[in-house]
Amino acid sequence: MLHTALAIDLDGTLLIGNTLPDAEFQALLKARSLGMKIIIATARWLNLTQPVIAPLNLTSPIITCSGAQVYDPATCQDLVDHRLTDHIENLIYPIIDSQDCIATATYDHNTFVSGFPNPKDNNSLGPVKWINSLSQANAGAARMITVQGTQVIKDIKTALTSESDSVFLTDSIGPSGKSILTITTPKANKGTALEVACRHMDIDPEQVIAFGDTEGDLDMFAVAGTSVAMGQASRKVQNAATHTTSANTQNGVARFLNTLFDAQPQ
Repeated sequence: MLHTALAIDLDGTLLIGNTLPDAEFQALLKARSLGMKIIIATARWLNLTQPVIAPLNLTSPIITCSGAQVYDPATCQDLVDHRLTDHIENLIYPIIDSQDCIATATYDHNTFVSGFPNPKDNNSLGPVKWINSLSQANAGAARMITVQGTQVIKDIKTALTSESDSVFLTDSIGPSGKSILTITTPKANKGTALEVACRHMDIDPEQVIAFGDTEGDLDMFAVAGTSVAMGQASRKVQNAATHTTSANTQNGVARFLNTLFDAQPQ
């Protein structure tokens, strides 16, 4: 099969922590030299994604917020923009505000974080803004809400039990290694977002190789013609993929791609 594009998750897949290893970087440069398009597909919000991938100088659409946003860097416009309802936010925010936890809410161009002590310098938080209570953000409808904290995650899942038509919940591991609950609309998933990106670039999804490590990547695996689970992924994720590679800490993406490149006719 001719592969024309790669769709790659970031945390737990391409990155180690917040670092893009040189082996992965070189493998992606090789892929680009062979004419492959590179689509980043991440649970991160856009302004947390762009600095990490900046060295790659990508022009393909970027899937962020677990598929709630598909951003076209060529036009600086959104191809997809899915938002949570006020009703869902009103259910979630009081739970977050009442507990010792860390949470974020991503809107148009701002991501707010609550749960830290009020920082003396808001700039120290990088591409997020601290807020005492997410209920006070008054920034419109959120694309995505994330929460860290064992008890608060349990409480939110309980509160949203009857809201399955309005929310999509994804469990994942963040850059810090801690469990994160990501909350988006049911329309937001990496699979439909990948289809949108492929249509925009006139690429057949069957010609895409998708890399991921969590259940949030399964919809993307179902759309792509070839899917690769990372070595540390759960058995469920590995069983859903057509291939398994090494863990992200062992340059799994680069190892798979370099093997692919070596097998191609010279």
